[in-house]
Amino acid sequence: MKGSVLLVRTEQFFERFAVQRHRLIGLALLRVVLGGSALVMYMSDYGNRELLWGPDAVTSFTEFRHTIPGGQFSLYQFSTSQLWFEVVFHLGIVVALAFAVLGGRILTVIHAVFLLSLFIRDPQLLEGGDNLARIVILFLPFATTDAYFSPFAERRRRKLAAQSGPSAVTLLHNFMALFVVFQVTVLYFVSGVWKVIGQTWYQGTSMYFISRLDQFAFSGPLTWLMNNAFAGTALSYFTIVIEVAFPLFVVTRRRWLRELGVASIEALHIGIAFGMGLVVFAGIMIGGDLACLRDDDYRALATRARTLLSRVRAARPTLPESVPSSLADPSIALVDAHEV
Repeated sequence: MKGSVLLVRTEQFFERFAVQRHRLIGLALLRVVLGGSALVMYMSDYGNRELLWGPDAVTSFTEFRHTIPGGQFSLYQFSTSQLWFEVVFHLGIVVALAFAVLGGRILTVIHAVFLLSLFIRDPQLLEGGDNLARIVILFLPFATTDAYFSPFAERRRRKLAAQSGPSAVTLLHNFMALFVVFQVTVLYFVSGVWKVIGQTWYQGTSMYFISRLDQFAFSGPLTWLMNNAFAGTALSYFTIVIEVAFPLFVVTRRRWLRELGVASIEALHIGIAFGMGLVVFAGIMIGGDLACLRDDDYRALATRARTLLSRVRAARPTLPESVPSSLADPSIALVDAHEV
């Protein structure tokens, strides 16, 4: 009896996952943010591209080719020509922009090749967000990422709405979306657990020491704030709690808790971007966070935003439609004043 009930529920689960595609908005936002983060990486050091990634870069071409992981490749390894480097580098910029704006499976695959090629060229330049990007970018070609925030998004949604009945493509999309969310939640949970084990984190002094590192001394206000023992300890504990609890925020049925969890972790990464200067890392992580909210969450947020905007407009003082003639014609007002 129990076996038959379990079988029925399993069939219902797969049928539900094979009929409607979920997390379309979150994956579209993830696409935009990943593409934007790649553009930041390309353009922030554009003037130093030859020094960092060129044939005669700090990491020599010979050393670079010998350190390529087995089974992987980089487009930059095929030639020591300066022309080849410039073509590959600038094509990477164009592809990243097209991926962020348009999306689609083909562009996702092409962007993955160019992005991973840049990662492999010199791993020492990476900030850490590449670890998530390497995994997520492998899932996205099998998911629908252009149903929102794309010039062709409306056409894509019409095609999806016209589909009837279960489909293997829809099932694959939903599993890829789940894999992305699973990867993000596991990453945060493991990171939080390691922080609990770390002595400086549970003592509440970790953020103070981080703000004193030369490579992270990006923001004077952060360094000043971490001089306060209470602020440094509170931020350290807040980071641990939000990372360890993040999987619970994602799976809860309470929408406000999901929104609170994602907003908290995004606030953390915005602080990392402005306080520590790790912009690409923060961008990639924020993209992963955005994929953790459901489509209904985004629709509810949009509804609340429109309601708030309409209230603000309604509360704004408005000028009367008709203006008194004495105000409309200054000469009349002047005559009246003279007569008085």
